[in-house]
Amino acid sequence: MDRTIVLGFDIGGTKIGVGLVSADGKILGSRRIENVDTYPKDILPQLADAAKALVAENKLEITDLAGFGISAPGPADVANGVLTAPPNNPHWRNVPILQYLKDQLGIQGCFENDANCGALAEGFFGAGRGINDFIYLTLSTGIGAGIVTGGTLVRGTGLYGGEFGHAVIELHNGRRCGCGMSGCYEAYCSGRNVAKHVQELVKNLPDHPAMKLAGGQAEKIDMRIVEQAFRAGDPLIAEVWDEMSLRNAQAMGILINTFNPKRLILGTLAWAIGDIYMDPIRKYLPRFCWQEMLKDCELVPSELRREIGSYAGAAAALYFLLHRAF
Repeated sequence: MDRTIVLGFDIGGTKIGVGLVSADGKILGSRRIENVDTYPKDILPQLADAAKALVAENKLEITDLAGFGISAPGPADVANGVLTAPPNNPHWRNVPILQYLKDQLGIQGCFENDANCGALAEGFFGAGRGINDFIYLTLSTGIGAGIVTGGTLVRGTGLYGGEFGHAVIELHNGRRCGCGMSGCYEAYCSGRNVAKHVQELVKNLPDHPAMKLAGGQAEKIDMRIVEQAFRAGDPLIAEVWDEMSLRNAQAMGILINTFNPKRLILGTLAWAIGDIYMDPIRKYLPRFCWQEMLKDCELVPSELRREIGSYAGAAAALYFLLHRAF
């Protein structure tokens, strides 16, 4: 078994994960650090301390590690490893996290977009193992794509490749997206935006099942409540669900026609909700892509599920520092 060992850091809006992972997929140890309304000057030393503690607990020296990887949300300066303006962390602006951890740990490191890291994690340890052409879609609060073709991660000239959540799928009166554009895929299908759309539809309908599930407070309607109302057979939510499924198929069809992947790996909403999320997308997909490419492509949920964050940074280290193949 390959005993190459790397550290991974998964920078989230509410928590930061630190993991010690072997190249054969074993999590040797992990830590979670709260990251709500924090300041980098307080958190960065904790990251370094947590990493050193994990190494010591495994009776290793820091020099035994091959390196570390950082999985980070955008927008970011990927080339220089700087967190420029993570949307859920208002006090984190232009934070040179990569250089800080290199200095504190004394080993090589790398920095990558979180959706790309998710794809690399699935490639090494999950549903993309042994596959050279696949796409991972985050499908959570937001939507991002990690695209692997010919065994290589698609990054683009400015290292912004994969921002597929901001592909415009509606030109006329498209819903406003958090990125500032209108009609984005994310504006129609991310968990946050589907819930916001339902909030607007039912806020003046106090007897609607979704409002009752939210205790009469429309702003508390989230994707879990939307799912519950759909499973209960509410006709209004059924229309919302159908539109979401159609838009998902429209966007996924573009990816299938463009990249001809062997597998399309779907993130949180797909594995958390299950077949009632996946099946309608499969029903609509033939409208949006060629049959020749659709028959080549398997639509599957993430295999790593909740654990993907534990592997994301480590997978980046394996890919960028060691040039490992899937």
